[in-house]
Amino acid sequence: MLFLTERDVIAASEGPGAYKEAVATIEEVLRQQSEGSTYHLKRYNLTHPDHPGHLWHNIRMLPGMVPELGASAVRVYSGNKGTNRSEVICLFDWSDMEMVAIISDYYLHAIRTAAPYGVAAKYLSRTDSSTLGIIGTGRYARGMAQAVCAVRPIRQIKTFSRNPENVKNFCEAMEKTLGIEVLPASSGREAVRETDIMITATSGNTIVFEGDWLEPGVLFMSLAPGEFDEETVLRSRVYLSGSDQVLGDSPPRKPFPSLLESGRFKPEDVIAEFCDVVTGKKPGRQSDEEITLYESPGMGILDAGIGHWIYKMALEKNIGTEMPFGEEAK
Repeated sequence: MLFLTERDVIAASEGPGAYKEAVATIEEVLRQQSEGSTYHLKRYNLTHPDHPGHLWHNIRMLPGMVPELGASAVRVYSGNKGTNRSEVICLFDWSDMEMVAIISDYYLHAIRTAAPYGVAAKYLSRTDSSTLGIIGTGRYARGMAQAVCAVRPIRQIKTFSRNPENVKNFCEAMEKTLGIEVLPASSGREAVRETDIMITATSGNTIVFEGDWLEPGVLFMSLAPGEFDEETVLRSRVYLSGSDQVLGDSPPRKPFPSLLESGRFKPEDVIAEFCDVVTGKKPGRQSDEEITLYESPGMGILDAGIGHWIYKMALEKNIGTEMPFGEEAK
């Protein structure tokens, strides 16, 4: 069994084509989801009864199977007060369900989270999209910027965060990584003004994007619950990955609860489960003027796909530590 540390994951994923490969891997996972060959369960949270609802005293599990890719995985994560989260992917070979790798999943999770948004940009944004506005500057914002740039000819990015130092670091890092102009914005509104693709990538539960900021022809994508208002939904053609989670969780992800309760938005108003757009079963963008919205809550099949990808990359580069496991350890 192979053990991949954070350093191993970073080394295995280095290279100019990494995000393009990761996006292509997740595109294939979504294609197989549409064809009905994948299987996953919604995120399961185990919380200690003495700490109900507490963010830190829990263990969270997210399983998924992608047989055609040859992979199955369980993502397990939790943490402690502060930022000391423990995150791993346990990867299994589908042919015999042998555990083949334990993968540290902090850096990799940013790639896994961002990759579906790269696929969405490919199918839901205008093909000539060249400007990107991002509200947020953390690891997910950086990942989403790279995922979008892997599929569209982005020439300029604007970004905003309440922390000027974070904005400065983001601009410097992304200019170096992507080789394009990355500019600081004075506000969230200015970050997305006159951009072709708009992204919110914050910690969530605070509205940072308003529906009247939407412009004809844009693709808007959101990372976390509660980042955008009701008007954003009502003005957009809505595409979701894992719509059963976005709309069916208790409660649904914000801002959908009040929209569903009032009847202003119904489950059938979702244009498509996004995987069906990838296979052509459902329509994607229909014109250069329409406004599209995409959101993905995360699914275990994505962890299986990205875990399988980084495992192959590590084997090719001879990275990681082989550890005896099961009968091998006798």
